[in-house]
Parts: sequence; structure tokens; C-alpha cells
Amino acid sequence: MSTRYLQMIRIGGAVAIAALLTTAASCGGDDEKSTSGRRPSSTTTTETDSTPTTFDDPADAWAQDAQAYRGQDGTTYEQTCPGGGSAGPVWGAGVYTDDSSICTAAVQMGLITFKTGGDVTYEIGPAKDAFEGGEANGVTSQSYGAYGGSFTFPDAPPGSVEFAAGAESWNRNLADQRGKDGTKVTVVCSADGQAGSVWGSGPYTDDSSVCTAAVHAGLITLAEGGTVNVEVAAGESSYKGSAAHGVTSSDYGAFDGSFTFPSDQPAG
Repeated sequence: MSTRYLQMIRIGGAVAIAALLTTAASCGGDDEKSTSGRRPSSTTTTETDSTPTTFDDPADAWAQDAQAYRGQDGTTYEQTCPGGGSAGPVWGAGVYTDDSSICTAAVQMGLITFKTGGDVTYEIGPAKDAFEGGEANGVTSQSYGAYGGSFTFPDAPPGSVEFAAGAESWNRNLADQRGKDGTKVTVVCSADGQAGSVWGSGPYTDDSSVCTAAVHAGLITLAEGGTVNVEVAAGESSYKGSAAHGVTSSDYGAFDGSFTFPSDQPAG
């Protein structure tokens, strides 16, 4: 069983295709989504490179990511983003995977705009188990599971920007958390959601759409969306589908991972 979806970034009326992500019933897939990065550095330092990185071709600047500095946690660098830029792929919200477009992430954090560009300072961070996407300042970023490096912006630290859930939130599953039984994850589901595939009736297979399963469980609605807490669970020998709250889930046999909805759900 697999889930495939096309990741997209929307800016105004333009749509930039960001990535095609294939999650194929695996237990993580660290670093599989990016194959074009340079070899990462393993040097750790706290020094700051105050000379902005510049490029002759503006398109190269907006495609630049931070993979080359992986492992240099706490180090800050400057990047020049020329005006008139185009969006690149971004995973995360406030904390970004290090193969995300630095300039596009800076737009999402409100530091610059595509029209005017500008210089931004970013800080190298460690690996994370999960990156949640969101919408802010006209940029929709994508969610991703465990990844080997990250970056943030000291001038707009995590928590300083309020993110709205994007339509891609309805594609979110927990296959990237498989094996971490008991781990709880908070998922924000956008309003006007589009139902995805669901197997089981609680527990659900971990490649089921979390948001759609939450509708099936009566926790949220497609129209209004909402925030739910999800708990990672072990696989089951079989899953029984059912119809509930306008969602029909499917039967399935043995599967390697599951999730449930614990009783401690967000208020409202």
C-alpha cells in the first residue's frame, strides 16, 4: 500500500510544482527526497559568515539550500536573494529541512518578498524527526518526516509567524513515524479539505490520511478542518473498514504500522 501525492507551492495565482513525494510503506526514508545536494560538511562551529552568498543568475540564488553546511549547528550564514525571484521547494514551517529553498523560506517567514528580495541570515540546525508544513505570506510549504539537517532564521525564530494549514495537510499520514509506538503527533487540517484514503476504523493503517481518519472518527469535519492529536501504534493483523460521519474506510489485511486518536484531543 502506498501514498503518492504531488507537492505544490502556491503564490498568488501562480503554482510552482515543488516535489513529487513517494512514501512506500517504509519506516522513515531519511534524506531520500533530495538527490541534488552537495556533500554535507560535518564541521561544527559557532562562527558567523557575514559575507552574503551571491550568484550571477538570480534563479540560482532562489534555488540555493543549506545542505552544504549540514552538521555546523549554530553557525549562521547570509544569503542574498535578488528581486523578482521565483519560489523553490520548501519543507517545514519556521524550522525547515536543509534542502529547502532558503529565499523562499525567508518569504514565508516575512523577511523578504519575491518582488524586492533582500539579504537574509539563516542558522544551521540539527536533524529532526518531523517537519510540519503550513501557509504564511503567500507561500505554502510541505510537511516531511525525519530528515538529517535543518535551518532557521534568527531574525524570525520559530513561533514568531502564525501558519495556517494548507490543502496538502489532508495528504498527511504517519508512515514516517512507524516504529515509534506511543509517540504523539499534532496534525493541523485545513478547512475545505479533500478526503483521502483510509484503511481501518481505529486503529487505522499508518499510511491512511490522518485528517480524513479524524473526520471518520468524528473529531473534525471536512468543511471546518481542525487540529487533532494522533498516537503512533504497532501494526495489526487486519483492519476492518466502516462508514462513519460521511467517510467510508476500507478493509485491509496485515500491515506494519497503525495510528489511533488518543482521548486528549485539543479543545474546540
